[in-house]
Amino acid sequence: MSTIDKKNQHDFPRSLEEQKYKSLYEGSPILYRTINLDGIIIDCNQAYADALMYSKDEIIGKAIFDHTADNDLEKIRESFKNWRRAGKVKNKEIWLKRKDGTIFPTLLSATSYYDENGNLVGSNTVITDITELYEARKKLQQKELQIENQLEELQRLQKSKNEFISIVTHELKTPLVPIKGYIDLLLLEKFGTLNDAQKERMAIVKQSIQVLLRLVSDLLDTQKIELRQLKLNKESHDLVELISHVIDTIKEDANKNEITITKNVPKTCTCFCDRMRLEQVLTNVISNSLDFCPKGTGVIDIALTNENNQVKLTISDNGMGIEKEKLGNLFVKFYQADSTASREHGGSGLGLAVCKGVIESHGGKIWAESEGLGKGMKIYIFLPVE
Repeated sequence: MSTIDKKNQHDFPRSLEEQKYKSLYEGSPILYRTINLDGIIIDCNQAYADALMYSKDEIIGKAIFDHTADNDLEKIRESFKNWRRAGKVKNKEIWLKRKDGTIFPTLLSATSYYDENGNLVGSNTVITDITELYEARKKLQQKELQIENQLEELQRLQKSKNEFISIVTHELKTPLVPIKGYIDLLLLEKFGTLNDAQKERMAIVKQSIQVLLRLVSDLLDTQKIELRQLKLNKESHDLVELISHVIDTIKEDANKNEITITKNVPKTCTCFCDRMRLEQVLTNVISNSLDFCPKGTGVIDIALTNENNQVKLTISDNGMGIEKEKLGNLFVKFYQADSTASREHGGSGLGLAVCKGVIESHGGKIWAESEGLGKGMKIYIFLPVE
C-alpha cells in the first residue's frame, strides 16, 4: 500500500467523525456555543444565532457576557469562574438577552474540551430555552398565590360568620327566655283566668318559642363543634335509665300521633359520657323518627347492647326512609333529605349535624342506614364504655 493510501485510510474516519459531530452540532434545535478560556464565543450553531436574533458572523468573537441579561451578569461571571475551576457547569438558570433587548430564561450546562496535550482550551455549552417552563411555573406561582389569598379570604369570612352567628344567637336567646317564662305564667293563669281560645293560642306561641330556642341552641352547638370548643362534662351514667327518661319526655307527642315506642335494653348499662349531651342526641334522633313515622301505625324501636367494650345504640323506625345515595348527607349541616316533608314537619337541618359532633366528641360514631323510600330508617350510635 502506498504512503498516500495509508494517509487516506487514516484521515477518512477522522473526517467522517468531524462531519458527524458538526452535523449534530449545527443541526440541533438545542442552542450550542463554544467559547475559549476568556469567555469569547468561537463558534455557535444556527439555533443559537436564531434565538438571539443575530447572524453567526455577528456572534463569533463576542463575549458570553454580551448575550447575558443585565440582571444575571453576576451569575454568569460566577458560573464562568466555577467552570474554570471545576471544569463543568450543570443546569445553571441564566437569562439571555436578544439583539432587540428582550430577555428569555435558559438552562445552561458546559463541559470542557482539551487540546491534544490535555490542556484546557475552552468549553462546549448546551443551552435550553425554558420560556414555556418558566411561563408554566409563573402561572402556577400566580395560581398558588391566588389560592393563598382565597384561603385567607375564606378564613376571614369564616371568622366573620362565626362572630355573626355568636352575636345573633345570643341576642335572639336573651329575649326568648323571658318571653317563654311569661307565657308559662300566663298558661298557669298567674295573671288571671284565660278562656279556652286564649289558652290554645298561648300554647301555639309557647310551641313556636320552643322551636326558636331549639334553633338558637343548635346554631350555638354547631359553632362550638366547628371551633372544637364543645365542652363535655363526662361521668358514669346508666344508659338504660337515660333512655327511659328521654322516652318519658317525648311520650306525649308519641301518644298524640299514635306512634309506639318500644325498647330492647338490658337491666343496666354504664357509660362514661355527658348525660345532658347524650339526652340531646337521643331526643333529636327519636324526635326525627316521630316526625317521619306514619300516624297510627308508626313504630320506633330502641335497642341497646354492649359489644367489645363499646355501647351500641340502634334507633329503628318504619317511617318514610331515604334513598341510599342520600344517606351520606344526613349529618351535613342544613341538609334536607326532602324539603317538602321537612318543611311540613319543621326543622333546620342542624339537629343531626349536632348529634354527629356530640357523638364524635365522645370518641364514638353515628351513621344511618335505610333500604330506600318507604322502608324506614336505622340510626346506629357506637360509644366507648370508658
